[in-house]
Amino acid sequence: MEKFVKSLKTEDFDALEKLAVTIWNETYKNLLSQQQIDYMLSKLQSTKAFKQQYQQGYIYRGLFVGEKLVGYSGSVLEGDRVFLSKLYLQKEYRGLGLGRFLLEDVLELYPDSKSIYLTVNKNNPVFELYKSWGFKVIDSVVSDIGNGYVMDDYVLQLDR
Repeated sequence: MEKFVKSLKTEDFDALEKLAVTIWNETYKNLLSQQQIDYMLSKLQSTKAFKQQYQQGYIYRGLFVGEKLVGYSGSVLEGDRVFLSKLYLQKEYRGLGLGRFLLEDVLELYPDSKSIYLTVNKNNPVFELYKSWGFKVIDSVVSDIGNGYVMDDYVLQLDR
């Protein structure tokens, strides 16, 4: 299985949005209502949202197996630590070590950072995966994201 990661630019964001719709609908259907999934996709995982974050310094990286885009990350340096905003894989590519491969790619982008942190839904099974990678819970947050929806998340951090 030939795999590689490359930087994504604004012209790639339409394809990224399509991938996000697929991933979010297969990942969150048992955690969130369809209305909340659709709302969050439009607000956080759309071409428009990707472009706004890109202009704010976010780095988007696409994971390819062969020529197929199967996952992506979105991250930004905040002082001496990295915020991992996005790390997603299509369902059929999970459990193959590709998530870890994508995380290591992000870590290589910021060699001088002291830590990397992210938020994860408290009921998301991927929480255990992050813990197995060495992430520790450093906080618990409930964030109002508008339209009557909240994100009930753990904040996880990996120190370097």
